[in-house]
Amino acid sequence: MRQRRSIRRAAVLCSAFTIVLSGVAAAAGTQVAAAETITCRANAGVFYTKPDTVLQLDRHNEPETGARSWTGNTTIGNTWAGKTLAGPDGRMYLINDNGDVLRQRRLATGWENGGAGQIIATNWRGVTHPAQRNRITVDSLGDFYWSHDGILAWLRYDETTKVWTDRLIDTGWATSRYDMIVGAGAGVFYARTPGGDLHRFHYDANSQRWLEYAKLIGAGGWQNFAQMASAGGDVLYTLDKNNGQIKWYRYLGDGTWAPGPTVIGTIGADWQLSVTTDECKLVNTGVPTRPAVPLRTNAPSTVLEGAGGRLQHFYVDGFGRLIHGRQRSDDVTVVEFTVVPGHQAYTGTPSAVRLADDSLRVVALGQDSESRTSTLATGTTTWPAVSGFGGWTPDAASLVQRAGLGAAFMIDGLGRLWVRPQDGGSKQYLPWRMLPSSGLAGDLTAVVQGDGIDLVARTTAGAYTKATYANGALSAWTAVTGSGGTGKLAGAPNPDNSLEAFVTRADGAVVTQREKADGFSGAWVPLTGLVAAGPPAVTVDSGGIVHVAVRANDGYVYTTEQSAPGSTSYKAWRQLIDSRTGAAYQSATDPAVTSVSGGGVVVTFRDIDGVTYAYSPTPAPAAAMRSAPASDGTTYRGGPLPKPSF
Repeated sequence: MRQRRSIRRAAVLCSAFTIVLSGVAAAAGTQVAAAETITCRANAGVFYTKPDTVLQLDRHNEPETGARSWTGNTTIGNTWAGKTLAGPDGRMYLINDNGDVLRQRRLATGWENGGAGQIIATNWRGVTHPAQRNRITVDSLGDFYWSHDGILAWLRYDETTKVWTDRLIDTGWATSRYDMIVGAGAGVFYARTPGGDLHRFHYDANSQRWLEYAKLIGAGGWQNFAQMASAGGDVLYTLDKNNGQIKWYRYLGDGTWAPGPTVIGTIGADWQLSVTTDECKLVNTGVPTRPAVPLRTNAPSTVLEGAGGRLQHFYVDGFGRLIHGRQRSDDVTVVEFTVVPGHQAYTGTPSAVRLADDSLRVVALGQDSESRTSTLATGTTTWPAVSGFGGWTPDAASLVQRAGLGAAFMIDGLGRLWVRPQDGGSKQYLPWRMLPSSGLAGDLTAVVQGDGIDLVARTTAGAYTKATYANGALSAWTAVTGSGGTGKLAGAPNPDNSLEAFVTRADGAVVTQREKADGFSGAWVPLTGLVAAGPPAVTVDSGGIVHVAVRANDGYVYTTEQSAPGSTSYKAWRQLIDSRTGAAYQSATDPAVTSVSGGGVVVTFRDIDGVTYAYSPTPAPAAAMRSAPASDGTTYRGGPLPKPSF
């Protein structure tokens, strides 16, 4: 085993220094402070592929300091025609003109398996073209990053199963934006613009987050390099296209670089340069850790209307399974339940949306902090096994569908808001990206409005704060003051794009306020006559009436509604009963309420035995509706659904 050495990045005592790239200043006036520890092997494997297809290996001593010291060059191959890439732990990849990807591995004693390589992929055409060969790289984990056809793809090869996993992780990667990428650590890579600017990216494949995105770390000058490679740990080797000099750089973080560059050798300017990608590692990688996830028993269901007006129920049962209930007839109590396959240890309330093609997508939070998702295709009844959706959060993600595109939002364990937008072309969800935020405690509410998506969250101080996400950006946060609320805020959209907000106060009163042009500046109005035991649920029916449902302190569910569209007055609370039998049932969960296209709303909840109850409006003759007192609310019929049996 090759020796590793660990050094601490030394503090530079001078107040300023300049890094010069072929006469162009890349950074200036920045003092380098002491930073994290970097750990490197005794030397780094540096590979040269010559135009005559000869492959040579040299080893650069002290890659962490940039010393001009080598162990000696040796020829190790003679038929390396194509694009060559070094990976971790001696791995070498050759991409041929026909698109075959050959994997070999260089050991201390020679080639693994006597030099017999494996074809691990085919049809990677175009990589060897001069305009494309610098647009693919391998990081220190062995993951590939490939910019082609205007996108950036992440690819991972499992050497045990021989299976590739790939994801779309960014769009807009035309050659005019970035013409070179180079892996520089675990999920870290740099991208160069044709104008010579250098940007740093950090993608954590496990949590599927962008930890750093397009941070400018070098302003100009980088266009002078024909090749760039890295030993990992932000240690960079560049090949000057003008004179063949190999120059060493090391990025220290926070916009600072180690003094340099250092010229450590000279080769042909038309040679390919590759470096074993895991020779150096940062001890502090910056990757997130999994937060503790509080188990939430009897969490509310999510209910939405599917194709044909049929309700779709989603919840986590007492065994931690993700359950889907599908309404089978016009009767809301005729429902068939099934377990979404795959992971079987969830918590909290799932989030689900109906897509434009009537398929259903659900996301649920695992007890390991990983969100998982599955999509039920239109006209089918069998769910595919869930797949990882990343996240690593203590609370569940919220799915939203607006203008035919989806977005997911979550709050991490550090109180920051993240978004995962859906790409309009491929319909894939891009990685999680952090939005400007801090001090958020959870209880996230997302409400689709005409001009965007309103987001309300509780803060660590126990208050509420609101922002609007539109066109990929987040507005400034504004306080939702004065409610004295204790749980999740419920919101309903108004025609003027304002928000109708409802919370339950500490004394059990449900209070409401309508957002004005200057925010929530008015008084909170109580909906009197009930002491709530949990947060309210709200929706707007097709006639513009806001409906509210809440579990009271007696264990029963009650409903109320606006007296008229846009009104600030609400009808008296009514206990939710089956109008056919007069029966009322106690709930163990807070209710869920959803509007339906046929008119009215449907209210659901579950009892202590895991039985779901559903209630729909009772049809009434028009004359009876006209003669009903203004204080009367909607009457419902419904009751228990069949108890799932798996």
